Amino acid sequence: MPTTIMTPEEVLKYGKRVILFQNKKGRKKREFVIEGDRIFQQTIEYIEGRKHLIQTNPVELADIYNEIERVYSQKNKGVLLARRSGNYKRNQARLLPLRKTGKGMGETLQGAQLAKAAYPLICEENQPDVVKRRAQQRIKNVKREKEDNERLRQEKKQLQQT
Repeated sequence: MPTTIMTPEEVLKYGKRVILFQNKKGRKKREFVIEGDRIFQQTIEYIEGRKHLIQTNPVELADIYNEIERVYSQKNKGVLLARRSGNYKRNQARLLPLRKTGKGMGETLQGAQLAKAAYPLICEENQPDVVKRRAQQRIKNVKREKEDNERLRQEKKQLQQT
């Protein structure tokens, strides 16, 4: 089964946008965009009333991995794949893991893992008609055993009376 902690490789593979914790006081959080296997810091500036996206030079994921707060999906805009809670100064000694959300777990299930997870649900032995048939066979077997036991008791009684 897949792990609940998102690795740096999975961040590059499934992520589109990464939000980092704040460096200093303030409300602005650093936002990075993932393109292929490269990460760029993205800022928005308004020049003469028009919105401009400015990207900086590429950054190594290893340098910023410990500061990642949230990872968003490539496929669907705004779907949260993973998050880390509370990476503030008091928590620097024990770094909390970047945990996948439910959507993140579903996103990372691939091929054989998905088949392995779905097998118990679609297995022939778990289909309703097969389960019902097996239950009826068990009931018949229990009835037959009771009848055999009762017959043996009756024969034993007759032998004792004679």
